Amino acid sequence: MNQISTEKNPYLGGDERARILRSFLFSLALTPLLLLIEPARRIVSLEVTLAAIALGIFLGIGAAIGLTDVNLQVANNVTASIVVLVSICVATIAVWLIVPHQHIGAVLQFSVAFIWAMPITELLYHRLRTSEPS
Repeated sequence: MNQISTEKNPYLGGDERARILRSFLFSLALTPLLLLIEPARRIVSLEVTLAAIALGIFLGIGAAIGLTDVNLQVANNVTASIVVLVSICVATIAVWLIVPHQHIGAVLQFSVAFIWAMPITELLYHRLRTSEPS
C-alpha cells in the first residue's frame, strides 16, 4: 500500500517540462498575492522601481541558468530545508538593513520580476537545448 513507485511521474519532478510548468504555476499563483500588498502598488520613485525590476530580471535569469543542471534530488531533505531557512533569514535581515523603509514596495516589485524571469528563462533555455541536434 505504501510502496514507493520507481516510475518517473511528470508531476513529481521526473520531467524537466513538468518542473518548468510548476514554476510557471507558482509564478501565476504568487503574483496576485504579492501585488495585493499595499506597498507594492505604491511607486515612490521611478528610478528605484526600474532598478528593482531590472535587478529582479537579471538575478532571475542568472538563477535559472545557474540552477539548470543542478540535481537537487540527491540532497538531504533536512539539510536542504535548514539551508533554505537560513538563507531566507539572512536575505530578510539584509533587506531590512539595506533598503530604506519608504522603498519597501520595490522589494515586492523585485520579487515579481524575479519569479517571472526565472521560469521564462528556464523555458527558453529548455527550448534552445532541446532544439539543438544531439
